Amino acid sequence: MRDVPDDILQAIQSHFHEVISGRTSLLIDVQPLELPDLRDCPRTEEACAWFPVPGMYGGFKYWLSGSGADAMLVTESWCRVVHGSGQRHEIRASGATLVEEGFV
Repeated sequence: MRDVPDDILQAIQSHFHEVISGRTSLLIDVQPLELPDLRDCPRTEEACAWFPVPGMYGGFKYWLSGSGADAMLVTESWCRVVHGSGQRHEIRASGATLVEEGFV
């Protein structure tokens, strides 16, 4: 990502991995997964990336928004067999914020 400095992208990626671990810790403890690398992350919701989690019956949809120090990752996660399990996070270099839950 030329318009997002490497240190900013790395911090965002680290917080994203923490969100994934928080939502799926029991599942990824049983079967370790290679977590997403954001270096080639899509820039729009329409072109979003998908990270499926085996056993979750769902996963994480994500895309990068903004540039420079203002860049953020938007991610939506859910389990399709649990109504209302959806969560949307906005993840910046400073940390992750839960901005919506209960959808899907």
